[in-house]
Amino acid sequence: MVGLLVAAAALLALVLPRLPPLAIASRFADDVLLTALAPPEPQDSDIVIIGITEDTLSGLACRSPLDRVFLRRVVEDLENAGVRAIGLDVLLDMPTRPEADMALRASLADARVPVVLITAQEATPLTEAQRQWLDTFLAGLDQGYANLVKDRLDDAVRWHEPRLSANELSFPARIARALGGSVPEAPFEIAWRGRPDTATPPFPIYPAETVVLLPKAWLSGKVALVGGVLADGDRHRTPLSVLGSNISGVEIQAHVLAQLLSGREHPRIAWRTELLLVLALAALGGWVGGSRLSPATQALVGVAGLGTYAGGVAWAMTATSTLLPLVGGSIAWLGGLAGTAGLSLWRERAERRTLLHLFARHVSAPVAEEIWRERATFMAGGRPKPQELTATVLFSDIEGFTTVAERLEPVMLMSWLETYMDRMVGLVAAHKGLVLQFIGDALLAVYGVPVARTSEAEITADAVAAARTALAMAQAAEDLAAEFAVRGLPPVHMRIGIQTGRLVAGSLGGTQRLEYALVGDTMNTAARLEALCKTLRRPGGPPCTIVVGDATRDRLGERFVLRDIGEVELKGKMQPVQAYELEAEKI
Repeated sequence: MVGLLVAAAALLALVLPRLPPLAIASRFADDVLLTALAPPEPQDSDIVIIGITEDTLSGLACRSPLDRVFLRRVVEDLENAGVRAIGLDVLLDMPTRPEADMALRASLADARVPVVLITAQEATPLTEAQRQWLDTFLAGLDQGYANLVKDRLDDAVRWHEPRLSANELSFPARIARALGGSVPEAPFEIAWRGRPDTATPPFPIYPAETVVLLPKAWLSGKVALVGGVLADGDRHRTPLSVLGSNISGVEIQAHVLAQLLSGREHPRIAWRTELLLVLALAALGGWVGGSRLSPATQALVGVAGLGTYAGGVAWAMTATSTLLPLVGGSIAWLGGLAGTAGLSLWRERAERRTLLHLFARHVSAPVAEEIWRERATFMAGGRPKPQELTATVLFSDIEGFTTVAERLEPVMLMSWLETYMDRMVGLVAAHKGLVLQFIGDALLAVYGVPVARTSEAEITADAVAAARTALAMAQAAEDLAAEFAVRGLPPVHMRIGIQTGRLVAGSLGGTQRLEYALVGDTMNTAARLEALCKTLRRPGGPPCTIVVGDATRDRLGERFVLRDIGEVELKGKMQPVQAYELEAEKI
């Protein structure tokens, strides 16, 4: 059962952070870790961004569509500066002056370096005229589709889809292919470079109008991406937006291209590693939840564990650039702890019900508390386990009960017997004994169960408690005789047998009829000693006769007044037993 709970907690830790609403919290936590704690990285040395800024547009004859003469000049200046490749992140979906458009297309087609233009997917909202112009202009030119996949929960760009088919590649994937790089088959999570709080941006950004003025060393051998970096233009939410601002589309393309060229992966751990991690956390939480700690202590350990795990997650990101699942791991830890704690509570309640059924009805509160506190020593599988122990057995019976039963009406008989039993049970409980059974008018009490005694002093204390109980019963019989006389009821005459020795204790019966049982010669000897009292009762004597066996006599020492009866033959025993009549306790 514990294993199933741990597995369930681990499964929830994997699934819940990927589903609303916890997915939002999980992604926010990951974004904070990435942007606040990831170690700063040096500026990328292979990619530069040629930004079209507001200042750029203010000096152009045509802002929209973008001036083709200016755009051709930028491409030629970059080519002359010795760049490795050019990516044009400007959607050319509208015509300008025909001669300018044709001149730009000729420059792109005749370029000495790879030039990749951006195109639009079918889902991009363009008019038919725009779509036709775009397809015509790009025909025969290297092109890749714009791909800014946004998370439906928070509209952030986190993933990149590098291809729609074998020949349909995304804009950065097409550039990587043109440079001889490989393109993944499946979508991947973007590994963002740098942090937004650093003074140095992840990629150099130069205004497009300054390209001709830049030292060639700044551009030579680089991949140049040309696109808008307007403050209020094409900007998108990303994980970097948690501590910074939204970034432009061309910057996102730069991050993706850098990842494709370098082969780096997102710092998030693989799902197999995540599975092992959440299983370990759930198992650790399950161990704490299944411990014997108090609920308050478990709660404190749970909170401390959360803090420790959060610190470990922060350290992993800071020291090793590894992203661990903060929310998922927390769910695994708390799920394992809460699940097994709940199971332990359920089992504890089941054990308590069993113990109450077996013991608590006829023991004192201190004894009941001791039984519950020490339950682990004698309970297994929700029921008492077999154990051998040394205990003292007290067996009492009413003398002449059959005659009394014939004289009294049923209602009076039950009232008489109930009063007697209630008084005797209270005396057993007061002396920390356990009433194990009622057998008609007989009562079976035991001292030293179910918590096994571990010292001779404890076993002796049980024998003394049984003797004192018997003497208290004798006094109670005298008191009851006076009370019953007032009500016109007969007195009580009792016989008590006591013996100390080894017993086997355990439970018998099914779940619905479970009983705590004692087996052994000590039980039989106590019953035979009680029967022996019939031969010892003297006319006009006390209303209660008490006989103890030699094993009990040895434990009582000199504390009590005992009359030696001698060795007696008891039914069912091959060897005679030395018996003593208990008369009083010495003052």
